[in-house]
Order: sequence, then structure tokens, then C-alpha cells
Amino acid sequence: MNRWLIRIPVVLLTACGGGGSSDPVPANPGATLETKLKADMARSLPLVVNFESSLIGVLNPGTPLAQGVAMIPDTSPGAVPHSFIFSGPYDGNGDNINESTLSGRVTFNGDPAFEWSGMNGQAILDVDIPVLGHVYHGDLAFTITPSERRLSGSGTFTDPLSGNKTTMTIADTAPLIVKPATGLASAMANACAYSLDGQMQLRLEAPSGTLVSTWNFASGSSGQSSAVADSSVDLKCGASGSNADWAGSYEMSWACLPQESESFRFTMTASGADAVNIDDDPPGTADGSLYQASVVNGNPHSLRGAYNLSGPPGNRFSEDFNWSLRKGGTSFTQVSRYTYIEGANQGKGGICIGTAKRL
Repeated sequence: MNRWLIRIPVVLLTACGGGGSSDPVPANPGATLETKLKADMARSLPLVVNFESSLIGVLNPGTPLAQGVAMIPDTSPGAVPHSFIFSGPYDGNGDNINESTLSGRVTFNGDPAFEWSGMNGQAILDVDIPVLGHVYHGDLAFTITPSERRLSGSGTFTDPLSGNKTTMTIADTAPLIVKPATGLASAMANACAYSLDGQMQLRLEAPSGTLVSTWNFASGSSGQSSAVADSSVDLKCGASGSNADWAGSYEMSWACLPQESESFRFTMTASGADAVNIDDDPPGTADGSLYQASVVNGNPHSLRGAYNLSGPPGNRFSEDFNWSLRKGGTSFTQVSRYTYIEGANQGKGGICIGTAKRL
């Protein structure tokens, strides 16, 4: 069980005024807002863990995953080496509509075309839905290293129909630490295929009142929870699904740092109750691979696996990956890390992301 402990101080703001109408306050407004808040966390959490995937794609300029976002060297006074500015339209949900505008700055620890040892920067995201208008604004600071990601900042989603606002905030002084879940004690799955450690505030403003909650994530507490006075909630990826939901043929586009990108096709079939078999051997060839991925800590729509001994002799590498099936099952996302196991680059490596669409 993946549990988030939440401590919720409730502030009820009843509507009032002379001569006007207002929405009635529910019989139990605190419970009503709490239910809405938990639903909003289920929607907001993927925005946090998918941030890295979008960012790495954007930082491979000119490739399909960068879409319309351009990246240019930062030549402003005081800019340090390997600093860049990025900006442009972006299709964040894969519906072929550029509903988002992504901009920001990034500084790599080294030349991104040749090495990967980390980066930091800031990204601003605005989302406008046709007809409905502006629905989201986010401003996140990030630090990404080979071992972890640190995020801070805030984002506000406005429901265009009800006018309700949900704001997610991570303090600059205490960034949220995000890692792919590896099963180690310090990286247990508590957010689908990811391990989160830190604190996040969620604020819901609705006609019936305002609810502010603090969500505490602990990277080593998957399957454990402590009683709290206010509430707790269990969130899973594909709680009503199974590993059979992954079965099918896909085409994946991927991008990495150091910068490279490509695409390939593969098929997946269910194996037992908690694993899938992956076959990326193209028809008519004999240069593909057969490997397996396993369900992550009881989340049937999250997988973890590894490629072993990939690449030509003298340049072989090992790569581990986490996959997350999107709602509806028509696509999934990947985050992975690879390390060379021989040759001149032994011990070095990089990070990759991918988006796979069902054929």
C-alpha cells in the first residue's frame, strides 16, 4: 500500500453579502472539501513525476520529443558555461494540440552533447485549453543529478467550469526529492513507479470554503502508515487493473542526456500475475532483445525492469527503467538510467525518458 499522511487544518469561508445569491454550504463542508482535495492530489501528482520526462525531451532540441520548444545558448551577462534558455509551444497530453507554453533556463554541469553529470534551472508552464481558456500556471525550480531530482515551486490549476482553484506548493528551502522506485529501503514506491521524500502543500479554494493540507512523503515507508488525527489516503496506479493491461504493440520515442534520441517498436505480453515480457526484435531481424519487467509494489500500471549487456563489445552498458501506463492505456512514459560496464566510459552513463504509444 502506498500511503500519504496528510494533516488538514480546515478554514471554512461561508458566502455572505447583501441582496446577492451564493452557493449553499454543504452539510459537512470539511468532508466535501477533503474528498475533492484527495482527487486533486491524484491529478496533481503525475504533473510532478512527469516533469522530468517532458524536460529531458525538450532539452534534446530538434528531436520529436522537443516538439516546438527551442533551446538557445544563454549569452546574457554573468551566464555560466553550458547555460541555455528554452521556450515554445508544447503538447503535454499527446492529443496533437499545443495547449501548453513551456519556457525557462537550464545550466548543465558539463556539455550536454557529450556528458551527463547533472543540471539545474527553472521552468514555467502555462496551459490554455481551447474554448475553456487558461487553466494552469506553474513555476518550478529543479536540480537533477544521476541519483535524484529535487523540485520546488508552485502550480495552480483552475477548474474552468466550477472556478475552483487548487494550488500545489513545494518550499524552496525544502525541495521535494524524487527518485525512480528501486525497491531499496531509501527508494520505496510511494507514488506509482517513483519514490518521493519531502513535503508538499495543497490548497483548495471552492465556493464552500478553503482547505489547506500538508502532504508528507517518506521514501522508506511504502506499505506502512501512522495514524494521524485528520486523514490518510491510499493512491495507486491501476488499482482496478492488471499487468495484462500492458499487452500490445507499441512505438516508443526516446531522448537522453548526453543528448541523443531515436524510436523503436516492440510488443509486450503478460507473464504470470505481476510481470510482462518485452520483445523488441523487429520482424525479419535478429538484433533485438527479449527481457522482462515487473509490477512495482502492487501498482499494476507501473513497471520496473532492466536491459543487460546492451551495445557493441567494448561499449556495452546496463540500463534500468521505470514505466508508467497512462489513463486509458493508449500510451506510457519511461524514465531510465544507463551505466557503461566496460571500456573507456566504464562507470559513466546518462538518463533517458520516453513516450510509447500503442499501435
